[in-house]
Amino acid sequence: MEMLDKTQLQWLLTGIGAVVVALIYLWGMRSRIKEGIRKRRRRPTEGNEPVLGSATEPMSEDLLVDAHDFGELGRITPDHHLAGKVLVDVEIRPILRQESPPIAEANAQPSPMVVELTRELRREPAIPAPPKMTVALTVIAPRGQSFKGAAIQVAAHELGFQLSALGLFDYGPEDDSDPIFSMAHLRKPGSFDLKMLDDLATPGLLLFMNLPGPLEEMQALERLVVAVDQLAQKLGGMICDERRNRLTNQGLMHLRSEVAEFQRQRRIWAQSSG
Repeated sequence: MEMLDKTQLQWLLTGIGAVVVALIYLWGMRSRIKEGIRKRRRRPTEGNEPVLGSATEPMSEDLLVDAHDFGELGRITPDHHLAGKVLVDVEIRPILRQESPPIAEANAQPSPMVVELTRELRREPAIPAPPKMTVALTVIAPRGQSFKGAAIQVAAHELGFQLSALGLFDYGPEDDSDPIFSMAHLRKPGSFDLKMLDDLATPGLLLFMNLPGPLEEMQALERLVVAVDQLAQKLGGMICDERRNRLTNQGLMHLRSEVAEFQRQRRIWAQSSG
């Protein structure tokens, strides 16, 4: 009985050893399969490397076979008995694309940037806008007082002003041409309303002109200064600049020099654009 137990024990140990050897063999085979996969990924193919965009050369038959070469194991197809155990992460297949146009043909058409740059170079230099200038003077009522609408209307008519459709007293030709200068008051919105003129009380008047105008610049300035002086006398106000600072002889000379400089710039512009 003891002999049988020893014999059974020996057979048991022998079986265990065979199983261990088989497991070691299978583990080594698995390692070789993985190594074959890594080599397959790293090794460049010779002659069968798919080229993107090339359809002129015939395709190799090996690339059309749904199989993978794993070194010592040979080629494994989907019906191979190891196909379910082999790990294939990426299946590489050639991609057929249309043939790229020749480089010379592609370069025949200029890019949009080149076309735009060519247009800019061919375009004639833009003519600068003509110089413009606005001259403004004010007539300010004495401190604590105001100009009444009725008195303003009477003084404006006496000096040749006409009320326009915009609610401004314009001085100049009676036709549809631009006025030499215009007059507004210093209460918002600044325009005159005949229906509300009797109720108007404003601290001052604003007289302004845009240059160039219908009259030569220096002549227009002279008429503006005369009109401002006459309004100040009729209404009992004080002549000031556009910032409501009293206009002195020095300020008037500075204004004349600014208009003279504007005339010089106009002459330069006329020569450059003519």
